[in-house]
Amino acid sequence: MDNANKQLHIAFFAGDITQYWGTERVCTRIASALVQQHSHQVSIVSMFENHKQSSFPLDTAITRHTLYSHEVHGVWRWPFTVARLLAFVRKEHIDILIDADGILDMYSLPVKLVTGVKIISWEHFNYLQHPDVPYRKVTRKLAAHYADAIVTLTHQDAEFYQHYAHPKCPVVTIHNPISLPPRPVAYDSNSHIIVSAGRLEPQKGFDMLIEAAKHVLPQHPNWQWVILGEGSKRAELTAMIQEAHLEQQLLLLGRVPNIDTWLSKASMFVLTSRFEGLPMVLLEAKSRKLPIVSFNCVTGPAEIVADTVNGYLVDCFDIQTFASKVNELIENKQKRQQFSEHALQGIEEFNITTIMNQWQQLLECMA
Repeated sequence: MDNANKQLHIAFFAGDITQYWGTERVCTRIASALVQQHSHQVSIVSMFENHKQSSFPLDTAITRHTLYSHEVHGVWRWPFTVARLLAFVRKEHIDILIDADGILDMYSLPVKLVTGVKIISWEHFNYLQHPDVPYRKVTRKLAAHYADAIVTLTHQDAEFYQHYAHPKCPVVTIHNPISLPPRPVAYDSNSHIIVSAGRLEPQKGFDMLIEAAKHVLPQHPNWQWVILGEGSKRAELTAMIQEAHLEQQLLLLGRVPNIDTWLSKASMFVLTSRFEGLPMVLLEAKSRKLPIVSFNCVTGPAEIVADTVNGYLVDCFDIQTFASKVNELIENKQKRQQFSEHALQGIEEFNITTIMNQWQQLLECMA
């Protein structure tokens, strides 16, 4: 059997597949497509899961596993986690393990030494950022030398890996996929709703969003700005909103079951992240033909948004300019409509068929 037709058992390895909205969405989509389009056997294994049900459709042939029955943290668990992952790989006869966060290489690479399983280190942030734990610096260096491939979400990040890590394995850029809605999208230029989405954590910059909103919402009392997502900074952000007297216009709506419902009735999408990998929320907004205002953070927005064509890219942390661009779109219905009409420019790069062909080519090279 040649490599193109060989059925592989592929496992996606995550800390908690249900924790990050964007990661869960893209993993479930790619995993399901590998089953449906390429007939691979696919599993998802998390260290633990706080939500037992996936927020997104998952092919019924895909099995889900956890290494622990409860939430665990701490590098001191390293030998136990390696041992449990080793047992899983052996029991399930895994051919290729895809780490859905480079930090997980610290567990998977030792398993490779024992079993020979192929490892793909899938970067979901970017090489220059080390969120949550500083030893991402170490695991990225290890992946560059010992993984079988590194997948980055953007071309810019692939350049970072080549420049800083000097990898001995292939570094392949594969964007996150997006599917256009089954029916043509009708943009509502009369909407007075601004949407932002993401975890309520420092990375997403919602503190800066509130600062920008102080220069926007009081001038436009018939507009609302909703933030979709949950996280550890909810109390702090709530206090900031109350202090700014924006409770009636700037709303923290928490984790919602279907972000598309809000995107379909939005006037624009706004992103204030300090850094990204490739923000899925921007791709979703783009596919719904929404004008976008985003910080031009490293990495991702510049590969999704064409500045002054279908949105505005603003220098990171320039809150005054950011607020002025939001105000401009609020006050210029014609500009919103114009940006919407050009929103799908470049969308073919993120087509699910294109993305899956790239994944399949990579997997064939490793089979």
